[in-house]
Amino acid sequence: MAGVEQSSTIGVVSGSGMDAGPLLDEVLWERPFASFPQLHPAGIKGHEGRFLFGRCGTRRVILQSGRLHVYEGLDFEAVTRPMGILREFGVDTAVLLNAAGGLCPELRPGDLVAVSSVRCWPYPGWENTPDTLTPNVLVPGCAVTGEYIWMHGPSYETRAEIRALQSLGGMVIGMSAAPELERAQSLGIRTAVLSCVTNSCCAARLLTHREVLETARRSSKGIIRVLRDAIRTL
Repeated sequence: MAGVEQSSTIGVVSGSGMDAGPLLDEVLWERPFASFPQLHPAGIKGHEGRFLFGRCGTRRVILQSGRLHVYEGLDFEAVTRPMGILREFGVDTAVLLNAAGGLCPELRPGDLVAVSSVRCWPYPGWENTPDTLTPNVLVPGCAVTGEYIWMHGPSYETRAEIRALQSLGGMVIGMSAAPELERAQSLGIRTAVLSCVTNSCCAARLLTHREVLETARRSSKGIIRVLRDAIRTL
């Protein structure tokens, strides 16, 4: 790949509804999850379930478009298997994107939060669920930095649960990224977590998955701008 740095490969895992494809200036190959016998297909709307390899500027990048979740009935090993594939492809630094609910009143849909720590809710399908995880890197260029709370889902939290989570000091909440973070770090992958706020948890209103997808799609250009700048320094 002429003009591309050969020192490392960056992995980017996109979240629900995010159109991260334009991050790549050139795509050299793509492979669906189905081409890997050990991988489950992506089963949630808004997750394509494929890998794309190319370049972003002068950096080699593998984009994992879509992911797997424990709320699909999968265990920790199945959900985190894509991290092993990224490592086999030579990824040594990864950014885990995710759609998240904003626990702070000042957060608005489309805001990006650089995650400084991840608090994990216990889940039987994830043996010895850790209390907290710490990303290796903070994504630069975000106006907000704070803690992400991981819940296994698939239901959105009740008002009482939200108040309890707010009292813990969480900034955002979501249903992905935590298992992948632990697995990636165990494989020696330096990892950052970037949350896109797709809804406010502070307003008493009905939330649908469709709304989350639409907000994530509208926010994709802003996510890509931040990632392009970050990838140059990660």
